[in-house]
Amino acid sequence: MTLLQITSIKELDQAVHAVRMTGERTVRALRDLLANESNSFQVLRLLKFCDSARPPSEERSLNLIEQVNQTLTSLTRLQAGRWVVEKHPALLLHGLCIQLGPHTGFDLHSIEGGLLAAEVFAASHPARHDRLRQDVARLAGSPDVLHRYVFFSCPGFAMGRQMALETVPGIEVWSLSADQGLKGTP
Repeated sequence: MTLLQITSIKELDQAVHAVRMTGERTVRALRDLLANESNSFQVLRLLKFCDSARPPSEERSLNLIEQVNQTLTSLTRLQAGRWVVEKHPALLLHGLCIQLGPHTGFDLHSIEGGLLAAEVFAASHPARHDRLRQDVARLAGSPDVLHRYVFFSCPGFAMGRQMALETVPGIEVWSLSADQGLKGTP
């Protein structure tokens, strides 16, 4: 499920449900780890180095820290996908691609070339790891794309357009809800 091609809201909701189930498995693995290991340093070591969880987009195992990062990023990408199809419903006619795992290319893009490209991330702050600047720079390299967005989910930022963070004309920056309040019915 690395590349998801959405042509309906139902498909989007099914993907959200699948990612949420991955999150549930991750929480169960964390509970098991905490219940069975009393040494705090060993718990931290296992969180970082033990592959005991599966990302929502693949069948390989990850450590719990990477699993948390990928799950929240996947949910944020799906949330951005919902925003995009609500704002640009015509994109569903041909489809919207949403990358749920590590990849090359844009996180979201229209199947019909040149209509939409977006980068998406979840972090503690948009400047963390210089992510916002890097994502804007990637999109700036595609000036012929009609709609270009950076979406982020970070605590402390109101949901909505973040014009104060926009540095390149034609690239909009939007904050999404950090509580990941997505629908997710199967």
